[in-house]
Amino acid sequence: MRQAISFVLPTYNCHCVQLVETLCRQCRMVQAEYGIDYEIVVADDCSTDQSYVRSNSVIERWNNVRYLKLDHNLGRSAVRNLLAREARHEWLVFIDGDLAVDRPDFVEKYALSEGDVVVGGTAIGGDAKLWHNNLRYLYEKRCEPAHSAQQRMRLANREFRTTNFLVSRSAVIANPFDEAFRHYGYEDVLFGKQLTASGHTINHIDNPVLIDDYESNPVYMDKTEEACRTLIEFRQQLEGYSSLLALSTSLVRWHLLPLGKLAYRILGTPLRRNLSGTKPLLSLFNIYRLLYTLSVWA
Repeated sequence: MRQAISFVLPTYNCHCVQLVETLCRQCRMVQAEYGIDYEIVVADDCSTDQSYVRSNSVIERWNNVRYLKLDHNLGRSAVRNLLAREARHEWLVFIDGDLAVDRPDFVEKYALSEGDVVVGGTAIGGDAKLWHNNLRYLYEKRCEPAHSAQQRMRLANREFRTTNFLVSRSAVIANPFDEAFRHYGYEDVLFGKQLTASGHTINHIDNPVLIDDYESNPVYMDKTEEACRTLIEFRQQLEGYSSLLALSTSLVRWHLLPLGKLAYRILGTPLRRNLSGTKPLLSLFNIYRLLYTLSVWA
């Protein structure tokens, strides 16, 4: 059993009060039953919309909670390294600040879990009638069966994600997130690769956080393209850890890169228009990702 846990939450332009409130309530219950110590540390990575910072500031008054308001943007990797340094306990649970906890035993399962790296996973929530034309909802829902704990364990290293996981503070200090990753995508994949290379075993359990709110289709497409650019920028470090990269690399080796770039010039705009629109065709999403990745290959 973990004797003390720091829950560390990076946030950026999102509300996190409900998440912190849920964690506080569960932590108090687990503390009363098992005697564990806890803290919750939230770091706002210089949100561009100050209304989120103001609304989240209520958590500053709560016991065992610290709210760090950064005056400049560190980026996705550096803010996680900062949270690890700021944490007072050896065991850390990283949770993205825009997610939700709806399991009553979420904290307890991490407190009683075994292993030095434990990934809890995600669950897809939200009203299907409300989100039926939302691209991210459709994509996440289709992929959900492949992200069960049992399925994730089959490729434990490649399935590592920073959305929701437990790790020792010493492991993060010794193997920090690569701060060259400032933009969206794949910093978690490389971090999992580094942990494995340093001798840590990644364990996957059924203890998901809930995704129940989804960005608009145009915003999700922007993030998708940013992730593709990150993948290409760090393709040497990420080799063997991305099926999209493996397919793209094969096409390049088969001398099909010029054809892929031409296909993107012809099809990229209409494909993106559909995927960003009000009735996106999910069957086009991976085609677009592949063509866009080839289009930025240098």
